[in-house]
Amino acid sequence: MMLRAMGLVLLVSAGVIAQTPSATDALFDQFFAAESPADAAAIGEQIATTVDVDTAIARVKQGRRYLDEKRGEYSLRWRSKTGPFFNNVIDVPAAYDPSRKWPLRVQLHGGVGRPSPNAVAPGRPPAAPGAPPARAANRIEGEPQIYLHPSGWMQAQWWDEEQVDNILRAVDTLKRKYNIDETQIYLTGISDGGTGVYYLALKEPNPWSSYLPLNGSLAVLRNPQSGADGEMHGNNFINAPLYVVNGENDQLYPAAQVEPHMTWLKRMGVNVVFRPQAGAGHNTAWWPSERAPFERFVHDHARAAQPPAVSWETERVDRFNRNRWLIINEIRTDTSRQTVLTDLGFFQHTRRSGRVDIRRNGNTFDAVVRDVASFTLLLSPDAIDFGKPVVVTANGKQVFSGVVKKDAGVLLRWAARDNDRTAIYGAELKVAVP
Repeated sequence: MMLRAMGLVLLVSAGVIAQTPSATDALFDQFFAAESPADAAAIGEQIATTVDVDTAIARVKQGRRYLDEKRGEYSLRWRSKTGPFFNNVIDVPAAYDPSRKWPLRVQLHGGVGRPSPNAVAPGRPPAAPGAPPARAANRIEGEPQIYLHPSGWMQAQWWDEEQVDNILRAVDTLKRKYNIDETQIYLTGISDGGTGVYYLALKEPNPWSSYLPLNGSLAVLRNPQSGADGEMHGNNFINAPLYVVNGENDQLYPAAQVEPHMTWLKRMGVNVVFRPQAGAGHNTAWWPSERAPFERFVHDHARAAQPPAVSWETERVDRFNRNRWLIINEIRTDTSRQTVLTDLGFFQHTRRSGRVDIRRNGNTFDAVVRDVASFTLLLSPDAIDFGKPVVVTANGKQVFSGVVKKDAGVLLRWAARDNDRTAIYGAELKVAVP
């Protein structure tokens, strides 16, 4: 009888063990099938209470199972606050294969000072969400990859917060459907689109591997009349590989006018390649000869999810306050101005901002901080050893030393938000700056 009872216990135990993986898989299937970061976060909260953190890390790195999705051109459409639809045109190659990762090019068009082409005429119903897009042919067609062509207009320019949200939403939506290589999501644009590339590098850098502004100008963002949301901080380019093209005879932004901007960037240590085009106007006639070095630059600058050093400056902490694994939480005026970090004065500033330059060496983080009361480090098992103490110094003073535990809740919250198999964060460490 005792042997029979022991056998029953073993069977029950075996049953629990056998059921647990399938239950876990079902939860993760729901997590990856979620259509938005908010939906994924809600499911992630359930997973965090039932799955150990190392299992969760492995499963997030593995990612979702990709199905055979729609190819060709179609639209992702949702209404803007001002009424017209954002009409984001997607172009998926006929050869798309979900079993391998594909690059994603986000390409911004010019002429965003015009009225919206997506407004609904009076008395006409809006187009269906999947209606065929209407747009000009791609002037800089590239190698096989997935393309995203967002739409911008006067009330939704590339340097408006709502437009940034539109672009990020479209990228996230595509990553939830297609097997996109998170290390090869890059940003390019022509004319106003090129200027928009600069803006996103300065304000929202996290998804991008490289930035290729064509026929654009930083001077537009420096001009208060552009209406750009927020202030520009030039040192935010330090982690942004730039490939810049301007024509010698461009009527709007000639290469000679742009060249001093490139000199300024290089003085700050920005990785910038400047390709002035002899005899070229405000056009892309140079693309046939420029395509090969353009694409080589993209391939040579895969995104590092955990770079050993980052720099970020912001005047606000409700958004635009994160660069990869660094988040600025609180800004305050330093009582001592001995630590001065500047962007060499290209942009004018009217609001107090805070800046952190930080370098990681193993489990040691050394930060130089100006006007920041606290910041958060997102700690990745791909970057640090969670079995050893983490040591943080700020302006030469040790501000933290101790072992940090991995947290499944933190892991899944950031996995839901970033939707990225390569950017895994096992813990958050909030650091107060004395």
